[in-house]
Amino acid sequence: MPLGFLLLLPAFNARAEFSDFRGLWVSRYEYSMSDPSSVEQIMANAASAGFTDVMFQVRGQSDAYYNSSFEPRSERLTGRWDPLDTAVTAAHSNGLKLHAWVNTMPLWRGSSLPDSSNHPYYNTDPSFRRQDIDGNYESPTDGTAYPTNGEYASVNPILPEVHDHINNVITDIASNYEVDGVHLDYIRWIGSQTFDTLPHDAESHQLFLDSSGLDAGNSRNSSTYRNFIKDRITDLVGSLKTSIDSVETNTGRSIDLSAAVWRDPDVAESDRLQDYRTWMENELLDIVMPMIYLTESNDHLFLPNLLNTLDINSNTRVAPGLGVYLHDDSSGGVPLTISQLQRLYDNGADGASMFSYSSLFGSDPLASERRTAISVFYDSLIPESPTSLSPNTTILVDFELDEGTFDASPTLSGSTTGVNSATADRTDAEAHLGQYSQQLVIDGAGSQNWFVRHLSGVGSPAANTPIPTEGFFGFWLKTDAPGLTVAPVFDDPGTGERGVEQAILSDGEWHLYEWDLSDEEQWTGWVGGDGTIDGTTATLDSIQFFGTGDAVIYLDTIAFNPFGSLVIPAIEGDYNGDGLVNLADYDVWKESFGSATDLRADGNGDSVVNLADYVVWRDRADDGTTAIAGANVPEPQSLALATLLITLVAIARQSHSDHSVTK
Repeated sequence: MPLGFLLLLPAFNARAEFSDFRGLWVSRYEYSMSDPSSVEQIMANAASAGFTDVMFQVRGQSDAYYNSSFEPRSERLTGRWDPLDTAVTAAHSNGLKLHAWVNTMPLWRGSSLPDSSNHPYYNTDPSFRRQDIDGNYESPTDGTAYPTNGEYASVNPILPEVHDHINNVITDIASNYEVDGVHLDYIRWIGSQTFDTLPHDAESHQLFLDSSGLDAGNSRNSSTYRNFIKDRITDLVGSLKTSIDSVETNTGRSIDLSAAVWRDPDVAESDRLQDYRTWMENELLDIVMPMIYLTESNDHLFLPNLLNTLDINSNTRVAPGLGVYLHDDSSGGVPLTISQLQRLYDNGADGASMFSYSSLFGSDPLASERRTAISVFYDSLIPESPTSLSPNTTILVDFELDEGTFDASPTLSGSTTGVNSATADRTDAEAHLGQYSQQLVIDGAGSQNWFVRHLSGVGSPAANTPIPTEGFFGFWLKTDAPGLTVAPVFDDPGTGERGVEQAILSDGEWHLYEWDLSDEEQWTGWVGGDGTIDGTTATLDSIQFFGTGDAVIYLDTIAFNPFGSLVIPAIEGDYNGDGLVNLADYDVWKESFGSATDLRADGNGDSVVNLADYVVWRDRADDGTTAIAGANVPEPQSLALATLLITLVAIARQSHSDHSVTK
């Protein structure tokens, strides 16, 4: 008989992917203006500390720290080297993602004006500079008058010509450098918002009149005019997203558009004309980074600021910035940094960003302590890698008797490029399971990137075992070579579908790398493919490795499981294997309830998924409960089973309560 009741289920806020984005800002004042090796050292340091993403500043005041087609080279740089090119190469060789950080609105700041006549500051058709009610243009050398007082002189964000120029700059960077993202800073109004200091040039007035029917020169319309400027800044962000999407389509690369924003969306909108609530709701950004730079004295604002952003209905990832440079011994110190990190994790942020590099690697007395504490914090979030194979897992190749379908040289495929040589041999020097694995030795050709297509069955579908296209495929790897990635390719049949590349951990330990065969987000088209494995069976074409320099990689236990992960979760009740016991695991239990073949949720190991496995999940769930009405428990087939379920739930609740009391 159908049964409806309230289940007391844990409240789950923290996301398993929190540690996947560990951002670090590197400003143009933190790397040498003449020495490329300083950038290379920065990237090596960032990788060694466990960061995943670096926001590297390449535009400060409408000048370029790269080879630009639209703006002059920064006057600070010496020599003809390219900091952005150096940063991209060094980041990727260390397994990092590189985001080109640009100051969006700033035009110039300083006691002297730009040397280059091609600088946008000198643009007069129309002027990019803001003009006040008296006809005065904003000047960065004007120490007391309109309007900077030490701020940047900034572009007029109303003008279409300004939007076009900034889009050209961003497209130029994203098209010509293999960046993983473009990061917008100062994407807001800069300076005073008094009526007199709003843009009062003829073109801005006309655009406002066309939009609203109102006179921008009348102070009674100042509030409406400010809202118009705010909307034009939003228009700019939208156009930049379109430009980035276009580059992604043209290049086949994935490029994130991110922005550093004010720490609270309401304050950002009212005080900075930065309506990032709308940006998030319309998904104009891939990542938003509210700069929640607070010390011990105002840390009480941290959670309200954070939740005001996290509560926005959006798929935009939220990776708030922490002002760790402010956390000295008199302002909370390292414990405050870790406390703020913990609150980001506890409340469901998608990651965190640190400002900035010198606070962790510079001369600050707390730099080393901060670095160590942050690394320990992140390490504590990563669950131990499970090792026991699921009973549903079928091993394709284990190298115990021979090399199976991986008996060809990695250089056999003509697709393999960029290596002097590569070998693959069975060895007893290392093993994931049993006594043998396969050792790949890759002699990289200097500093260039290489690609190795390690064929299975010499790439012939007829020589490989067809496997179901539901469930997971994966293998174990061990290496200490940094900056490597890996992906499998399947014949589907007749087309090649490649898994999304995964970064290979270089800690000298065995780690599982697996892909969900039915999840389109985990696959891209390769040869004739469309990024979807849609056949009923597929065959393995190859395992593909990407890297730079020399590498020794051990490969073992190539396997698939049609029902889920290749391994039994190391954590009881973690039925989807993500390192957490939460509602996602309840869904797995519900889907497989009653099965003796799909044993993902067989928490007690009795070879059937039943009510006892629900209790395993319930007892291991995080502390704290919330009532969820109408949870869809599989329908019992009899009144006796319904009664048993209610009894087990009551027992589980009592057990959980007792444990809480005895802590």
